[in-house]
Amino acid sequence: MSDTTTTASTATSGVSVLAEKPLQYLDKAVNAIRDLGIWPEQQGEQPITGLLSQITELDETRVILIGRTLSQASAFNEVVREQVSAMQIGERYEDITKGFDSIRDDAKAMVDQLQDNKIDLFERVSNVWMKVSRGDIATRFNKIRDIYLDVTKDTKDQIDREQTILEAYRDFRGALKQAEVMALEVLHTAEGRLEEKKNILQSAADELAAYAGDVPADRAR
Repeated sequence: MSDTTTTASTATSGVSVLAEKPLQYLDKAVNAIRDLGIWPEQQGEQPITGLLSQITELDETRVILIGRTLSQASAFNEVVREQVSAMQIGERYEDITKGFDSIRDDAKAMVDQLQDNKIDLFERVSNVWMKVSRGDIATRFNKIRDIYLDVTKDTKDQIDREQTILEAYRDFRGALKQAEVMALEVLHTAEGRLEEKKNILQSAADELAAYAGDVPADRAR
């Protein structure tokens, strides 16, 4: 009884050690993305899950760990894709450039208006329309300043976020590597099982070939 308990305890300990390293990588990666608030909580069942369920008898622990790791791959791809598409810093720098261009063009137009030392009715209307549609020059300078400050802050946030995502992806790659190792181990087990079945089949074929009787029922056995 004592030996049985010890054996069971050793087996449980072995399973725990086996699961510990890949789960450390995977949990660290998932938690880092979840802390950013960008982890896709709603995930459908992955096709690989159904395939792996057919080979759990080979090594249930390893197969489950492989499935758990691979099932997160699409989520990581989604996170990276969405974060890249959400990058709008370049567009706001373009807004700053356009703002400076409009100030330059309007300032030049106002200087040109003074060449004849007077501002006619059409020029007055143009100036009013400029202020209504684009704002006066001082207001636009303030807007450019605000955009620049926001972009500077967001750039730092984006860099920090990307660094976190890259580190999480590195950890996930570690989990994938562990899954690859376990997959090779499961493959080795499967090849061993296959070889056993081949040997059994070959033994049966040899017995059949060596059978010298003429009773059909015996040959069928």
